Amino acid sequence: MKICLGTVQFGLNYGIEKKRIDIDEVEKILKFSLKNNITILDTASGYGDSEIIIGNFNSHKFNIISKLDSKKLKNKNDIKELETEIEVSLKKLKTDFLDGYLLHQAEDLKNEELINNLYCLKEKGLIRHVGVSVYSVEEAELALKNNKIEYIQVPYNILDTRLDKINFFVKAKKLGKIIFVRSVFLQGVLLKPHNIYPKSLNELKQYDNILNEEIMRIGCTKIEYLLNFIKYNKNIDYIILGIDNLENLKEIVNCYSSNKLEKYNFENIRRKFSKLPDKILNPSLWKE
Repeated sequence: MKICLGTVQFGLNYGIEKKRIDIDEVEKILKFSLKNNITILDTASGYGDSEIIIGNFNSHKFNIISKLDSKKLKNKNDIKELETEIEVSLKKLKTDFLDGYLLHQAEDLKNEELINNLYCLKEKGLIRHVGVSVYSVEEAELALKNNKIEYIQVPYNILDTRLDKINFFVKAKKLGKIIFVRSVFLQGVLLKPHNIYPKSLNELKQYDNILNEEIMRIGCTKIEYLLNFIKYNKNIDYIILGIDNLENLKEIVNCYSSNKLEKYNFENIRRKFSKLPDKILNPSLWKE
């Protein structure tokens, strides 16, 4: 499993604290990433100036994944318009091709013509892999069934193991899909103090307390614990990590390389979180 650097905060105020990383810090982050063999970036046309910022820093040294916001298209089934949209991203990123181009709205999985057009543009050399970013179990199942979908981004963390109930990761590996997991820290919320949680996440606090007690019992950091839960799933290919600053990334890299929890069994703690509601697990349902 490798680290993929999430870049939404390069171009947007993001997360529950609505923070954006300044340009100088972004440059330091990207330099550090290259030195530490983090060479794949996850971005999107909808991430503000993120594509432009990446393009201004040695973008040719990275494999870049971007995403299609089909709502911007007048006719999402027009291959010429789709090609133009991809070329806009390529121009911003100062690259000739994208390693991956993902449907940002999973509802587009039902649009065969759109996916076929993406595949045609893959054959033309603009993109290397077609994929999708999903939010629900149902969307993940749809992605598995489509043989043109190669990259699948899914939410997954110690609190959100909905996909395990359908044996998603094992099925994906057998089908040859490349799996990226995001929201490892639940959009950073699990690393923040309770007093900045939005009111809609009051219910989360009791579960976070259980998590904190277990982490104190075994004697590791919270980042180390949350990363290791993902790390030992051999059917995951990439872990997408969003960060606040360079020091945050350095800590993550150090924790990721630790083998402290190699023999730890996560099953007991997983069971305590097996019935959390979607209003906690899905950030799109959070309210201020």
